[in-house]
Amino acid sequence: EFIKSLIALALGLLQPFLIGGVIAFVVNVPMRALENTCFIKPYQKRLAAQAAAKPTGKGAAKAPDKVPFWYRAKRPLSLILSLLLVLGVIGVGTLIVVPETVSSFSSIVNNLRNFPLMLNQWLEELMNWMPQAAVWLEELNLNLDLTSIDWQVVNFLQNGAGNVLNTTFTVASGIFNGIVTGFLAIVFSFYLLMNKEKLGSQTKQLLYALLKEPHADYLVRVGQMTNRTFSKFLSGQCVEAVILATLFFVSMSILRFPYAMIISTLIAFTALIPVFGAFIGCVVGAFLILLVDPVRAFWFVVLFLFLQQFEGNIIYPRVVGSSVGLPSMWVLVAVTLGGSMMGVLGMLVYIPMFSVLYRLIREAVSNRLETKQIPAEKFRS
Repeated sequence: EFIKSLIALALGLLQPFLIGGVIAFVVNVPMRALENTCFIKPYQKRLAAQAAAKPTGKGAAKAPDKVPFWYRAKRPLSLILSLLLVLGVIGVGTLIVVPETVSSFSSIVNNLRNFPLMLNQWLEELMNWMPQAAVWLEELNLNLDLTSIDWQVVNFLQNGAGNVLNTTFTVASGIFNGIVTGFLAIVFSFYLLMNKEKLGSQTKQLLYALLKEPHADYLVRVGQMTNRTFSKFLSGQCVEAVILATLFFVSMSILRFPYAMIISTLIAFTALIPVFGAFIGCVVGAFLILLVDPVRAFWFVVLFLFLQQFEGNIIYPRVVGSSVGLPSMWVLVAVTLGGSMMGVLGMLVYIPMFSVLYRLIREAVSNRLETKQIPAEKFRS
């Protein structure tokens, strides 16, 4: 218990810096792409053009060209562009999604109130169409007062709202602490992003000063592999989620499904969770459509299965590709363990972490087999 309390205290003190490190890692992905595309590559092309245009010979001028200001300021400019890009995506998404979500939510509440009556009507139509179903229901001796259940749900929500009002002070203090922690995390992430090369150099100096050179080389290589794997996995998952949500929104709009925007947005967020995420969005979306039309809810499930197969077999391999390099069986193990230990965050973190461990173990096994000079024919079934 004492060790647990010490670990909890340390994590609480380091929480802003840990969150800042995560923010810096996420923002570094678009920042690095913008820095290479908008600044480094154009400057290299400019230098190549100037070198080709310069006269060669003894009388050629040797004065170096002045480095332009936009290249010297590439890091802060890339950081600002990345932040504007993130804020722009959030702003556009908010302007598009929030009004639709509000109107959809009010429609969902009205449909939820009318759902018991609609369900009774559907059951009556089912009994008229299938008389045997009425016999089955009578044999089951079901006596559900769906209207009272609906009002019990409404009363529960009202009492929950009252309880929330009674804890206003606790919520306000939690919000204040969250704002302070978030501000410190953002400031710390800026420092990390502006000085990442210097911090990387200092970390390497520390490793080579404390460890033997082969061990330090191994740790540096593992760190670079981890950085590449996590970056590719993160960017690939985000792009894949946006593509999947766009496919759902377009197809649902064409087929006249209700709540196209809110369901597509939900699928975009849940698709970030590997393996199981999109199915969570499918269940919630099918339930929302079920409140309006059960037949359309069935066809929505059919549409989801079709788009999921299309995305899994065509889009995902091309977008995410071999960035993870982890067999499907170990992906399932990583998602299950990560979800059990750390929730949604664990599902996202454990897949690239397992990928790095898988590569290191495979490499170590291969090296040991070569050292022992064991032929590969022994392992073929």
